[in-house]
Amino acid sequence: MAKTASDDADRSHREDSKPEAADAPFTEPETTPTAPDAETPHAPALTGLATLHEARSKLRQMIDAAIEGQPTPLTRGPHHALLTTPAHATELGWGLAQATTHSFADARKKLGDLIQYGAEGHLQVLCRHKTPVAVLLPAAADGTPTPATPPAEPAPDTAAPAATAAPGSTTPPKSQQAAQNPLPTTTAAEAAEDLEPVPTTTPADAVSAPTAASEPQPEPALAAQDTPAPANTPPASPGTTPAPRTAPTGSPAAAPTPATPTPSTPTLQHPATPPTALPAPSSTPPEPGPPTPTRTTPGTGGHESAIPASGPPAITAPRTPRRLAVLAQALDTVLPATAPAGETTTATPQMGLPTGIRALDDVLGGLQPGRFYLVAAAPGAGSSLIATAAARTSALDQHRPVLYAASGLTRADVAARIIAAHLPVDYSRLRAGRLTPTEQDDAAALHHHLAQAPLYIDDGTDLTTEAIAESVPDLPGLALVVVDRLQTAEDPRLPLSGPTQITDAAQALVHLARTHQLPVLAAVDTDDPHLIAALSLDITLTLTRDTDQIRATITERDLGPQATLTLHADLAHARITDPLNLYATPEPQHPAPAPQVPTSPHHAAPTPTPAAQATPQPSPRRPAPPPPGGGYANRDYSYFTGMITRAVDDALHDCDGDITAATEALVKKAVPNAMALFEATRVGGNYEHTVYPETLEFLRKKTKDGADEIWEGRHNWTNTHLMEALQNGTHPPLTVSALDTNASFLSAFKTHLPIGALIHDPNGGFDPKRSGIYHLPARPTWHHTDLPDPIGNRREDGPVLLDDATIRLLIRCARLGLCEAPHVTECWTSGTSEGLLEKFRRVLTEARTKAIQTEDTVTIEYIKAMYSKFTSTIGESSVNRDIRLPDWMHIIRSQAFANLWYKSHRAHTNGLTVVRVRGTDELHVAGDWRTVFTEGRLTTQMKQKDQYPLPRKSAR
Repeated sequence: MAKTASDDADRSHREDSKPEAADAPFTEPETTPTAPDAETPHAPALTGLATLHEARSKLRQMIDAAIEGQPTPLTRGPHHALLTTPAHATELGWGLAQATTHSFADARKKLGDLIQYGAEGHLQVLCRHKTPVAVLLPAAADGTPTPATPPAEPAPDTAAPAATAAPGSTTPPKSQQAAQNPLPTTTAAEAAEDLEPVPTTTPADAVSAPTAASEPQPEPALAAQDTPAPANTPPASPGTTPAPRTAPTGSPAAAPTPATPTPSTPTLQHPATPPTALPAPSSTPPEPGPPTPTRTTPGTGGHESAIPASGPPAITAPRTPRRLAVLAQALDTVLPATAPAGETTTATPQMGLPTGIRALDDVLGGLQPGRFYLVAAAPGAGSSLIATAAARTSALDQHRPVLYAASGLTRADVAARIIAAHLPVDYSRLRAGRLTPTEQDDAAALHHHLAQAPLYIDDGTDLTTEAIAESVPDLPGLALVVVDRLQTAEDPRLPLSGPTQITDAAQALVHLARTHQLPVLAAVDTDDPHLIAALSLDITLTLTRDTDQIRATITERDLGPQATLTLHADLAHARITDPLNLYATPEPQHPAPAPQVPTSPHHAAPTPTPAAQATPQPSPRRPAPPPPGGGYANRDYSYFTGMITRAVDDALHDCDGDITAATEALVKKAVPNAMALFEATRVGGNYEHTVYPETLEFLRKKTKDGADEIWEGRHNWTNTHLMEALQNGTHPPLTVSALDTNASFLSAFKTHLPIGALIHDPNGGFDPKRSGIYHLPARPTWHHTDLPDPIGNRREDGPVLLDDATIRLLIRCARLGLCEAPHVTECWTSGTSEGLLEKFRRVLTEARTKAIQTEDTVTIEYIKAMYSKFTSTIGESSVNRDIRLPDWMHIIRSQAFANLWYKSHRAHTNGLTVVRVRGTDELHVAGDWRTVFTEGRLTTQMKQKDQYPLPRKSAR
């Protein structure tokens, strides 16, 4: 069998493979029959990958290893793939533009299928929040990656080796013949029915004829000059280019190719194959035979091209087919994917990268991949500050890699603007070294955070668009390219300066954005409308400044001006922010009658008149939220809270403003949306938590609706000593207030959670730097009748298994002198962090606070469903397949019980009488509770649900 280009390329990358002879017979690759469940990935970079389940649980570690230069080979039955980086795949010649992309959650579910698809040459790209970070591509059994096979020019002797195959060679199966020669072919028997016998060939003729093992007497291929055209077909003109011929495969003659393809059979573009050798001239003239139809080339409009008798035709160069995208692929970049009926998938927000200015993001939809954004402004009007804001938000807040190409700026200029805007501190005093002691401490505390940001600055004086393009492949997972700035005044020391250079640079950056599917943002120091119009770019932001106000006009090339915004120029801190009256509706360039918006979520829209019904109006939306008050530590979480806001707005729009229907729809999406928000808040975290660790036996449910063996400190306690005294009349009557804790599970997200898989320690003990499950030989004794037992009301004898939150509560009680310290005989723990859910908690808390302030009941119920369902489904639930951490579930719930116990102890120590403690949020006390707790609906406050007297009057 003839060697192909892919064989040679594969052999060049496999040092330990045995060389294959050029004339070796074709054999089918051997496949080892494997049971459907015998999926055993092989990863030399990671040990212990014995099952596909373990490969799923270690998918993130394998991706991290690939980024560090250690690709992981994976195997599913006879299929071999390599998990590597997009940059490595590009080096091997693989194009990723049309590859299928998957989120981590989706890839983990169907990892076995993705390995098979990747092994078959259908590349599978794994994305971390829309950023490609890993690729599954075909590999050999030993893990050697298979390079892409470009369409190669066939050698002139391609057909000859096939004709001189060894007698023992076998004919490839029909399916392989179809792959080698997509044109229709006929068998020898079929050809014999249509054509009369051909005279016996000479030995020279036999060299050019393909021979099968089942045909001991080779027959020559039909020469073109022996095949006259039909009578009704005009002869080809002398200037006609001969059509490419494909060597027959498995038959002495090939059937004619139809002139026009049928609709059901698309025409395939394939490389041309040289014709077979022509037979040597014979001294005896051949006997006349019947005419044979001439091959017709598809796409020639029915005209035939014959091979001239003077010799073989010229070989037509192969044409690479265009990359075409069906509409469905284009829709995926604009609309959210629709899950099949009965399935739920992790929703990925369609929002692009935030710029850090919410009013701008609401109009642009963020910075979208593949688009080029030009910020045009006169010097001092703020174009460079927009570029800095986008880079700072993506790198520091989103932890996404950013390439900052600084032309005319130094890295010190960029760093100073980022520090001044992020802290914030006064920019001029920062550059002059005159910060106050407090500001110096804040800057020092921020230093570590800034140092970890994936912001890459190129401030070389020789910076060109070619240098920028060369740096892009060197930054895995690159999310944004910022060019600051293009200078209109020509400077021989700055390549990106001058009108001509700006035009060339802008077009090169447009090409960079489209070829690498990256958002590219560039600032130019002019607002000259003639120069901007001449550039003819995708999106242009034109800024004009008046003191501390900036007017921004967004223009799209094909659609003209889209909106005009008013932004705030905070030049003291080197930044541009939202206007002081935040989130005012942008001015539309072409005003239209605005729909009436209800002033309250409970305000129903008035019944439209028949005239109004003739023109449909948009559905009512929620009122705009108030401006954030700085958030936690002045951190801006507007990108994450915007995910919640957009989901609520979309639900109200889909339900035509029906609050009840919108709330029900959001509650149904609470689990996937909560997981998407949680994953977004974990981007760039200090720790990579384990998602699917091996579940220990005592953490497994014994039945479908049963429970595992962990003892949670659930409260159902009543002060029986007080009740008896009230019944006996030895205690005066009381007025009891039933208090309710707000968002108890949300507050419990601040707890110590294990980062990795739990490791068994038979020696026991407690380490505050670790978290997990602890074994106690017996429950601690509790002798206080006026306070609830920290571990609940269960009175079972024998050893108990307690989680980390309950153990820490017992240790706290021991320090208060209320009980003995817990005796831990053995434990199953991992390194811990109290911040794994902290950002998630802060985002939900901030969004909930805003919703309470605006009386937005839809958002309040939606957030409640998100944090409660997140807690209840991360254990062992079929509703949430993105994560399986039953230890987290127990610890969070026990932390909620522990928080309620702390409140009861606080009430007791401040002179209140604790009457009842139930569940995670119910606390009944007697006394003036408002002197101890703050009344309200926030997470740090308490609210009164009921008030009743004790003893209760008996019914007569």
